[in-house]
Amino acid sequence: MTTGHDANSTGHSGNTDSQANALPLARLVHWMSLTEQTLAALFLFVIVSTMGAQVFARYFFGSPFSWSEEVSRMALIWMSFMAAAFVMAEHRHITVDVLSHRLSIRGQLWLECLSHIIVAGTCLMLLIGGRHFVWYMGKVGTPSLEIPKSLWYGAVSVGMLLMSIHSVVNLLQVLAAGRPTARDGMDEEEGFHLELEQGE
Repeated sequence: MTTGHDANSTGHSGNTDSQANALPLARLVHWMSLTEQTLAALFLFVIVSTMGAQVFARYFFGSPFSWSEEVSRMALIWMSFMAAAFVMAEHRHITVDVLSHRLSIRGQLWLECLSHIIVAGTCLMLLIGGRHFVWYMGKVGTPSLEIPKSLWYGAVSVGMLLMSIHSVVNLLQVLAAGRPTARDGMDEEEGFHLELEQGE
């Protein structure tokens, strides 16, 4: 029974992948997500290597680097917003499904479209509203390396821009598909209940 279910799941996954590749702007989303993941991994590497060098210098030379905290903190901020962007592209942000499962398929479609519009609008409002603050912080440097703090706060603006783009693309893809996006968690839960029913 499990083997058959796995085979069905594999077939369903293959169909889902092929359908996803046929959606509008699928290639753009793929390359954007890949770039964002690569940058997030790069910033994570900077954090780990910088903090490792800091620990090594502190305990072996008794003279820690003065710049390590600034570099790791800036890398953490950029990593967080790059990760938030590609998670948005993959529909993996935390959601609370209180209403959607009570609606029809058409109702779920329009509710998802509304959520994408709200997210895109909110991100754009934060991007536009914060541009003056980011520009102003460019006049302020960090204590050690004197890095303009606009590079720190600029990560928020870039993240908001990327998430708004992903939200608009998600909206277009949902409208083109004509159905709500299938959630991996929902598929796994349905499969789990199916196995329980078959076991009984």
